[in-house]
Amino acid sequence: MKYQNIVLGILLIASVTIAESLNPSEEQVKIIDGEEFVQTPYGLMLRECVQNVPSGSYVQESEDGSVFIINDQKNFSKRLERNEKCVKNNPARKLKDSVKQFDGWLDYGDWYVPENTKLSKFESFYSVPNTPIGKNDQYLFYFIAAQNNDNSGSGHSVIQPVLSYTLEGWYFQSWNCCPSGQAINAPAVKNITPHDQVYGSIEVKNSQITIISQNKFGEQSLLTVDSNGRNFDWIAATLETYHVIECNDYPFGKMTYSQMNVTLSDGTQAVPQWDTTGFTECAGNTKIIDPKTITIQHNFRD
Repeated sequence: MKYQNIVLGILLIASVTIAESLNPSEEQVKIIDGEEFVQTPYGLMLRECVQNVPSGSYVQESEDGSVFIINDQKNFSKRLERNEKCVKNNPARKLKDSVKQFDGWLDYGDWYVPENTKLSKFESFYSVPNTPIGKNDQYLFYFIAAQNNDNSGSGHSVIQPVLSYTLEGWYFQSWNCCPSGQAINAPAVKNITPHDQVYGSIEVKNSQITIISQNKFGEQSLLTVDSNGRNFDWIAATLETYHVIECNDYPFGKMTYSQMNVTLSDGTQAVPQWDTTGFTECAGNTKIIDPKTITIQHNFRD
């Protein structure tokens, strides 16, 4: 299917048909200075700048900064005009709190794609960690990701299949942040429990990137985005955290990224020489087992 042709055909569509509510639950919305924010893998963002779209949707940017999202199978189409609030205000301001918090990319292994080639595919299985004992409204985001750190294309972007933990439990979701300041995600797949093996992948074909987040039952959160000239030259396997108050807010035991495969545009299988972050709070440790395996652990136990 040639998505570009479909996009051109919907420029004048003013309405959106959606079979189900795609908005965050009211419990996830935070009011700050009279405005609504929601938690994302990029921090707190204005609610109007976070778009949950049907699985299988395609995202394309235009030169004027507007974003088009289409999914013919779901009878869904949406045009997002350039929103200066989204462009300027995200990532959003952090909540002020008297309790010590660590917010952001905490533990990760990363690698730059060689300059003479490009990323074609990055995939991994994730071993779901134990559920944390702590219940402090923490957000834990585990993911593989790719970014255009070379500043190619129209603005910085990160594409990632994100395994998330909140007080609602574990779920897996495909995200793209942030074309024209918009964080776009497909509905999460659930039915995920500790020690499950779930699968995430990022695949680049021509000018389109497909993000897959799949649970052990084969249910998928699927998103395809236009590269818009971006070269995704940096990849990582990461834990990102928000509102972690105490060590019990982390799982006991390891998150393992295994069977990581990195395919380059010339068809070769890369052997990444991963760099890692140092030790972090609560005995945090990122360990390179081999080029295909990375573990992230807090609350160390033998």
